[in-house]
Amino acid sequence: MNYVISGREPADALRFFEEISAVPRASRNEAGIAAFMKKFAEDRGLWVNVDEFNNVIIKKPGTPGFENLPAVMLQGHLDIVPEKNQDTVHDWEKDGLKLQVNGDILTATGTTLGCDDGYALSYMMAVLDRKDLRHPPLECVMTSMEEVGLIGAMNMSGEHLTAKRMISMDAGGEGGFLASSAGGNYVFIKVPFHYVEAKGEGIGIHIRGLDGGHSGGMIHMEKGNSNKILGRILYNISKECIFNIASITGGFKGNAIPREADCVIMVHNGMADRAREIIAETEKEVARELAFSDSGFKVVLDTASAEKAINLEATKQIVHLSHVLPNGMMMKSMAIEGLTNASLNVGVVTMEEGFVKYEVTVRSAEDSLVRSISEVVHDIATMAGAQCEITGSYPAFSFDADSKMRKLVMDIYKEMSGKEGQVRAVHGGTEAGVFRGLIPGLDIVGIGPNSGGAHTPEEWVDLGSYERVFNLLVKILDRLCDEQ
Repeated sequence: MNYVISGREPADALRFFEEISAVPRASRNEAGIAAFMKKFAEDRGLWVNVDEFNNVIIKKPGTPGFENLPAVMLQGHLDIVPEKNQDTVHDWEKDGLKLQVNGDILTATGTTLGCDDGYALSYMMAVLDRKDLRHPPLECVMTSMEEVGLIGAMNMSGEHLTAKRMISMDAGGEGGFLASSAGGNYVFIKVPFHYVEAKGEGIGIHIRGLDGGHSGGMIHMEKGNSNKILGRILYNISKECIFNIASITGGFKGNAIPREADCVIMVHNGMADRAREIIAETEKEVARELAFSDSGFKVVLDTASAEKAINLEATKQIVHLSHVLPNGMMMKSMAIEGLTNASLNVGVVTMEEGFVKYEVTVRSAEDSLVRSISEVVHDIATMAGAQCEITGSYPAFSFDADSKMRKLVMDIYKEMSGKEGQVRAVHGGTEAGVFRGLIPGLDIVGIGPNSGGAHTPEEWVDLGSYERVFNLLVKILDRLCDEQ
């Protein structure tokens, strides 16, 4: 193949990056890249296993003299997010990526670059291929469907894994070392209803202008939640007016802070004008509260009509739940400055046949807090007469103040760079948490180069940083041979 990256080190790792970039590997389409990795291992006489989910494990013995040392796991994921510009022609089932270099920056033409998590794959391939490195036994784990819910890792068996130390390579940027990530689950709430004839005057209520954001990475910023604001408006109206809800929806993804919500209410007894006044009063209150976080917030009203509406008892339950469901940051970390330790997000409200459904995302760096907060939501919902299910659980990578791996890596980083490394934590789920759950006591640290624009066609990686972090990885493996 014609290589785009030339005159750069590490030449072998960058060559492997280009080779995997030629293989389509969008989430749920990992069979081709798994087969590629299997052949790569077999060509080098390495032990390899590919499971039914296209997770790949490749093992390499320790270098002579270090074969009996404890193994270390290197870990990253095979899949990438398939995003492209509208004017870019790209078949994610068949086409490879078109890489381009501009100075020190590597990107792809019109598509995601796949550095998330292609750097991990290329680093592992280079380490597996080289014959001049000192290293303990290696267990290189490459998982599938990470970008669509950690599915590959969640379905892995630990039968082929012996390592008690792990270097996660889905964590950047340079100089920041992942030490914690959140576990979580989803709480689904259903309020049953039946339709009655719609009576009264219809008002359409539309929440607009909120910024939204990721419910893990931005929940601490106190962004307005459209579903909760709508619940507050409906609750305030209910203090003085009787109404039936004709329709209600809000948000699109459980892991996103919802930006918009829509509702039609049918107001009884000629009280529609007073309902509009209450909405305007509440809008002013909320706008003042969100002036520094969501300056574009507004409530848009229109005249609406409906032939049928939700029965009054169910309407009252929906108003109650929309108002009282907890939301936002619940606890900050006392171990890592700036980290949200526990949160929940009322992400989606939808109408299904005979039900209004809520999707609540719960996160914490402590599994016990995930369980406790989920049970609080469950009790609130069931006491209100709703149906409730807790599902989709994934484990936390909780902070270990005594991690030997993190201390070793940060010491080496300081030796090589002259800089102090930074402990990094994220309030989102990572595969590190899944592997900590699979292998209790697993000592994990995360590393990665400077990159940005992940999941977008603007994704990039700094090639100078890519080289320095690879050299750091090589030095870590070498130093582990002395940690006997």
